Amino acid sequence: MSLPRQLRDESDFDQLPNNIPISAAIADIEERTGFSAYYEFVIEVKTKGASKYLIYRRYRRFFTFNEKLQERFSAENQTGPYTCLLPPFPGKVFMGNKKEIAEKRIPELNSYMKKLLCLPTWVLLDDLIRMFFYQDESDSKQVPEPCAACPHPESVSKTTKVKPDLLSSLELRYIHFQILSNLLIKDPSN
Repeated sequence: MSLPRQLRDESDFDQLPNNIPISAAIADIEERTGFSAYYEFVIEVKTKGASKYLIYRRYRRFFTFNEKLQERFSAENQTGPYTCLLPPFPGKVFMGNKKEIAEKRIPELNSYMKKLLCLPTWVLLDDLIRMFFYQDESDSKQVPEPCAACPHPESVSKTTKVKPDLLSSLELRYIHFQILSNLLIKDPSN
């Protein structure tokens, strides 16, 4: 059976590599200091392969990520077949208590991530989304602070190191190539 035919016959979810994020939720916020104080969201990510790990993202990184998604997938910015309706993104707040602003953003960002990870599989397979939800080296080195809302704060600190799956990346590129080839090459019998 040819690969494009196989892709049409299997469910989209079954085609996803095991390291693809399928859910993400903010578990906590942590204050960071540097040039100025800011808050990072501690996000628990679950993958199709049942791995769980924590990533740390500032609102600024979410904002930049959303702008790049809009450039890549928004129907307003694209004329090709690969467009989709992206979930609404919570806007910037310019004044107020930083902790209160971060706490207010939790349900909004949770909703954003939930809707984002429910988009079609071809969007989930995009490197931009995969890299945003990927646990990088700085994420894996951080030890989360005890979460007041968690009954067992020590359970939050246990993470699984996710290793990039080269084979699934190559398979992904092949699948994309096959799909694009089928779209671009016209059948001579037509």
